[in-house]
Amino acid sequence: MYRISQWQPALPTLMYSASKSVLLLQPLKFQAQVWTTALQSQQIDVIEEPAEINFSQLAGQRDAIERANIGLLLVDLGAQRLNAFDICRWYRQNYPDLKLILTAGLRKKVLITERRLALEQGAEDFFPGFQQDNILPAAISRVRRILEILRYHPLDEKDLIDDLMAFYHHGAVPAYKLPTPTQLTFSTTRQSCPIDVEDHPQNPTIILPERAYSVQRLPNQEQPQSIPQPAALKKTKLSKLYLKASLVTLLLLIAGFWGWLRSPQLQLSPSQGAATLALTPTFAEVPDVPEGLYNYGGSATWALIRPKVEDAIADVYPNLQLRYVETTMGTPGSGQGIKMLLDGKIDFTQSTRPLKDEEYAIAQKRGFKLTQHVIGIDGIAVVVHPSLDISGLTVPQLRQIYLGSVSNWNQLGGPDREITPFSRQAGDAGTADYFQSYILQNEAFSPSVLPVYSSTDALRQLNRNPGGIYYASAAEVLYQCIGKPLPLGLSPDQLIPPQLGSRVAAEDCPPTRNQPNLAAFRDGSYPITRPLYVIVKENKDREQLIGEAYTDMMLSEQGQQLIEAAGFVRIE
Repeated sequence: MYRISQWQPALPTLMYSASKSVLLLQPLKFQAQVWTTALQSQQIDVIEEPAEINFSQLAGQRDAIERANIGLLLVDLGAQRLNAFDICRWYRQNYPDLKLILTAGLRKKVLITERRLALEQGAEDFFPGFQQDNILPAAISRVRRILEILRYHPLDEKDLIDDLMAFYHHGAVPAYKLPTPTQLTFSTTRQSCPIDVEDHPQNPTIILPERAYSVQRLPNQEQPQSIPQPAALKKTKLSKLYLKASLVTLLLLIAGFWGWLRSPQLQLSPSQGAATLALTPTFAEVPDVPEGLYNYGGSATWALIRPKVEDAIADVYPNLQLRYVETTMGTPGSGQGIKMLLDGKIDFTQSTRPLKDEEYAIAQKRGFKLTQHVIGIDGIAVVVHPSLDISGLTVPQLRQIYLGSVSNWNQLGGPDREITPFSRQAGDAGTADYFQSYILQNEAFSPSVLPVYSSTDALRQLNRNPGGIYYASAAEVLYQCIGKPLPLGLSPDQLIPPQLGSRVAAEDCPPTRNQPNLAAFRDGSYPITRPLYVIVKENKDREQLIGEAYTDMMLSEQGQQLIEAAGFVRIE
């Protein structure tokens, strides 16, 4: 999603090292971009973790934190299911030298009482979100505060303003919202912070972090008692949806079969389909959308789509609250989401792999059905260390690497350098399941493949390993500009790059980022693509109601535009 700077080797202490790193957990793209741009202008490395990362596992990685030379955690209240004040207390007890700042990206103000409580619990400060009309003054005061906390150099205001101006000029904020440096008449001292706190709010209620956002602690019971139970589904509604699903499935199967007949050799990409569907224009026109609180989970790849979709749904249906729930076992991903759906812990799930026969069987045994709905197409990109001199790979060569039959890049026309393959865990991650099924043809990963927790973790390790290679959703890895994306093909004369145009180097990112090659993903010339699914629990109850409503919203014109804007291929 965003740039992750190279982790620096650990020095004797975090406090007085020559370079500084900040670990950023921020679910809001715009907020993350401003923080990254502002901090990097001061030579502070920004390591960004996905907002859905399992914080309990991250918190236990003491050695990794020390090696990365992380001196500060910048955690948004919307990034974690845990109470943010619990996080403060935990770090104060276990990492007394590691500083922590809380942010509230969706809010214009934080109350003085909230900030005082955060400081009492161990946080260094508590900032509201950046607003488009106050970014420069807010960034200057907050970055200055962070430099004080890290005991780093004084603020270089010129570099900060120049970098933010460049960020603006690339369309992040409308030009008329940007004040010139001479218009910045504000105090940036630590004592005066008029944009950060509010003495007399219109509503004096203190909004605690656990209640501030949709990502919250999962209750012990499957359904909160306060949630109203909607009426049973009408027979006509179900009939309509079954008919629609059948027609869509039939059209996709016909298009896929036609594409297969025309293909001279095996295509590993699922068919994109040639049918044109009449889509509902907007979320507001989707029928039978319920109210209340609903839990969902699943694919880490979907993290690129979730924030804007949730915001758009909240604008139209303020009484519908969707809460992403992360597994407490294993790593987040499609497989874990499907398991949680089967176990009744969530109401629907998102996936990057199709359902398995055993999952259908478990659902049937428990008295309900699972259905999967394709709502978009994702391309899989393969990235290597930027210094690796290799023009591309064929799919068979990629298979040989991950089966362990090729172990040195000189066997593939590259330098004499040992290959270090990285992968997320199959079974938990839908991308790894897809890769094992379609690339490895259901053979086991080689023991030489190193497991990683997330794509962020993989890219960080790849950047330190000159022989490293990793695969993931193109939108997920291309935007971060760390690895070098490789052209792929079924044969050496069919190599297609996963990005548009030339690769954007890490030093130019942001504000310029690599963009996925959606045209090649759509027409099938790029060899590795897979569908994005919404998995619905058909039980004629509340789970089916929200699952089908969410599917209909994602298949609306508005939903498809959001999917394409996130770097995925819309359904045609």
